[in-house]
Amino acid sequence: MLTEQDTEIMVFGWPSDEPRGGMRDYLGTTSNLDKPWELAKIYDIAEVMANGDWEWTVDTIEAYTLDEFKFVGSWWVTPTGNWVET
Repeated sequence: MLTEQDTEIMVFGWPSDEPRGGMRDYLGTTSNLDKPWELAKIYDIAEVMANGDWEWTVDTIEAYTLDEFKFVGSWWVTPTGNWVET
């Protein structure tokens, strides 16, 4: 696990209803290892309401280093909207 915020990480995510082995969506890059799931957040209130009052585009994310594509970590969102590292 990275401890320094000195590198960019790529974040991929997928919804819980994605079939096993399905495609991951590329959410973007960030250097914020404390909250990489922020790339999956919906900020437009109309879009949140259209998404069943759920503010996240995905339910699970994985992060990899941009330079060497090394696994950094994975997180999932609880039904209450809190992200937990797996």
